[in-house]
Amino acid sequence: MHTFRSLPVTTSFAALVVAVTMSLAGTTGASGAETGSEEQIVDATVEAMADHYEGSAVAPEPIQGPEAEIAITPELGVDTGQSFTVTAPESGLAEGDRGDLELSDDSLPATFLDTASGETRIITTVRDRDAAADFEYVINGVVDPYLVELEDGTFKVLDHNDRYVVDLAAPWAVDAAGRYLETSYSLEDSKLTQTIDYTGAVFPVVADPSWGYSVDHGVFQLVTGKEKATPARVLKELRRCFNCSFPVQGAPRAFPAVGQDIRLNASPFTCINVGYINATVEMRYVTSTSFAFTALKGHFDGAGSTISFTFYNDRSGFLHLSVRAHIMRDGGAANAVNQRIASETWNTFLANLIRQKTL
Repeated sequence: MHTFRSLPVTTSFAALVVAVTMSLAGTTGASGAETGSEEQIVDATVEAMADHYEGSAVAPEPIQGPEAEIAITPELGVDTGQSFTVTAPESGLAEGDRGDLELSDDSLPATFLDTASGETRIITTVRDRDAAADFEYVINGVVDPYLVELEDGTFKVLDHNDRYVVDLAAPWAVDAAGRYLETSYSLEDSKLTQTIDYTGAVFPVVADPSWGYSVDHGVFQLVTGKEKATPARVLKELRRCFNCSFPVQGAPRAFPAVGQDIRLNASPFTCINVGYINATVEMRYVTSTSFAFTALKGHFDGAGSTISFTFYNDRSGFLHLSVRAHIMRDGGAANAVNQRIASETWNTFLANLIRQKTL
């Protein structure tokens, strides 16, 4: 098993390209690189990531050779989910005679690792048409994993007991002309396969399965006869009475309209009318399976923070609530406590919902 580290964050895109190119090819990024050269592979990888992730400025770590295992682990006490490893596709990168890295096999892609964002991104860069293929990522340590696709094109990975494992971002692949190619995921026998349609592609092509965690609650321990309710039924129930289920003080009875401000109070002592913690939000969007808030000025997590609530059913039909948050203000030592309280609150939200007689 290979050990990986993240390269330092660079302050400019030019410095980023130079840093990785020197690592791979021992060059300062001279112009006129040949098609499929180490320099062009690195440039294409960094540029594609910067574009797709809107300014990502961390150089990915090169992966060498076959059977590199990447450990993926939730943050203890904060995220739900399971620890596991992923075996990356065999990489054409290898150590050269001078101790630098080079593309030693034209038939294989170059693979990289990026964990600086908090997610685990395994980047596969296809040098030319000779290396064009579908790519397999083997999930180790999970029994019979399977995919559930959500409305937004992202996926949940669940195990044989329908327990949540990890989130998988929507698949993407982009060519050297900046054109996104048709691509999809399938999962069978613990092998996640990314299929890419290379028709008309300008090489190199960059693809990136991205793994991350959310707070995911199921209803396995709750027997109410409503534990297999569909997201459509859930949204209908919330429209009937929002604060009958949503467990935060200040929530209105009527389901909030998009753009509506909601003056929530996040104090844990509201049951005895003590304390006020500003948690004012605006309804950001509503879909057939989800809704999301954006924090407004004065919110304890910082204005611009976001949180989304997505409902889905696993293959056995059980209802899940997935919660993803992006926090703008670092609460320091209080972060873990706040996140733990939030997770318990959203578990209560799900429990309240399936106890509603009208669901």
